[in-house]
Amino acid sequence: MVINMSQVINSATIKEMFNNSTDILVRPIHIKSDYNLTLTVFCVDGLVNSQVFDLTIIKPLATEEGAKQCPTQAALFEYFYNNGGTYHAFASEASDMDSLLTSVMSGMVALIFDDLQKAILYDVRTFDKRSVSEPAEEGVMKGAKDSFIEVLRTNTALIRRRIRSPYLVIEQMYVGKQSKTDVALVYLSTICDLTLVDKIRKQLQSIDIDNIAAASFIEEYIVPPKQTLMPQIMYTQRPDRCCSNLTDGRIAIVVDGIPFVYVLPCQLPMLLQSPEDYSENFMASSAFRLLRYITVLLSLLLPAFYIAITTFHNQLLPVQMILSIQEAKAKVPFSSWIEVLGLLFSFEILIEAGLRLPKPVGQAMSIVGGLVVGQAAVSAYIISPVVVIVVALTGIAGFTVPNQDLAIALRISRFVLGILAAFAGFFGVMIGIIFICLHLCSLDSFGFAYLTPFVDTHEKVLQDTFFRYPIKDFELRPKKIAKKNRRKQKIR
Repeated sequence: MVINMSQVINSATIKEMFNNSTDILVRPIHIKSDYNLTLTVFCVDGLVNSQVFDLTIIKPLATEEGAKQCPTQAALFEYFYNNGGTYHAFASEASDMDSLLTSVMSGMVALIFDDLQKAILYDVRTFDKRSVSEPAEEGVMKGAKDSFIEVLRTNTALIRRRIRSPYLVIEQMYVGKQSKTDVALVYLSTICDLTLVDKIRKQLQSIDIDNIAAASFIEEYIVPPKQTLMPQIMYTQRPDRCCSNLTDGRIAIVVDGIPFVYVLPCQLPMLLQSPEDYSENFMASSAFRLLRYITVLLSLLLPAFYIAITTFHNQLLPVQMILSIQEAKAKVPFSSWIEVLGLLFSFEILIEAGLRLPKPVGQAMSIVGGLVVGQAAVSAYIISPVVVIVVALTGIAGFTVPNQDLAIALRISRFVLGILAAFAGFFGVMIGIIFICLHLCSLDSFGFAYLTPFVDTHEKVLQDTFFRYPIKDFELRPKKIAKKNRRKQKIR
């Protein structure tokens, strides 16, 4: 049955609509009194906490003397909604079919008053969910061990627990014509740019799709359609990291069913920051962060540099090193670029296979593939030992990148640079580097330059880029993000 969502609330229509759904409860409740009034309970089995439902709603309907004295459904509505006839604090009113169905399908219980064409909604939702556990990707030794899970309300509670400001706003909306997925927009109203909040809210509300099945369904709709591999929204599994960005003036998007939170606007330096940076001494954190920048360049450029040097520019290496490389390659039938790109391709196959297989099998397969097959290939003179070292160092360097979206962009980009190096040597590598730099400079995230603060002449906050300065130096928020309230702390 197709129902008109704008029509009035009627229990008979609802019962006909869900006639074939065994998990939907549409049950008449008779109030035992001289007035013989009947209400209808409407809910979804499995989404409702049945114990709370029975004690706070069903029991008062049967036992409350005040309910038995109400002569009409209007008086009964007034008694239950405004005078606390039921023992539940979270109650709201629904007066149209669309809001009623959306609320009930998300786990609420509706008490329908047919004569008034209204309903009272009670929030007695419950879901089977995993416990709040340690983050799988962003673990730290000295920091908090909790992470976001798939339930939106639990995630917003984790944020509210850390930011107890009355100015923390959590706006909730539904996205998806069929799925009606809960999406929350989270921001600090006294710090963030409210114009940007309005823009993002309109983008979320304009999403016209049946189902939000994965994270990219939200990401690709709100990110400007630019042809780029670089992530333009940062995601995090950690509530503390999310809250830190909220207090900087950024905005978070929480999606029900997704165990992480989007943070925006996003700049490249944010993707190279790790939660561990703020748990250690600032000198140690600065050293590790600088190492991270170096390993990003190593992961991106090392294969291309090796191909260019061994194919076109042998004179750049010391004689002994060239002789050693040539001796190792003497019995290998393939050129350097085929060796490197082929082994990089094999490395990507190992990564994908390890992700798809069960964890114990995947780990064993990675060891067998990386050690046994690699050693066998060297012994059979299919690849040279130097290429194995180059690709292994490249792969390990890539694993130091905290953000997996950025790591994937680097993995694809090093193939492109390797191909350019194979055809044009260092000239091709430099063309690739120049193109990457120009491309990064052309990107922006919701009006903010992607390479901020490196390319923004108006932004002078550099305390958290290549190095992590002492906490006392974090005095101001980013100028363009927090326009109204820039001061983070007062140094005495």
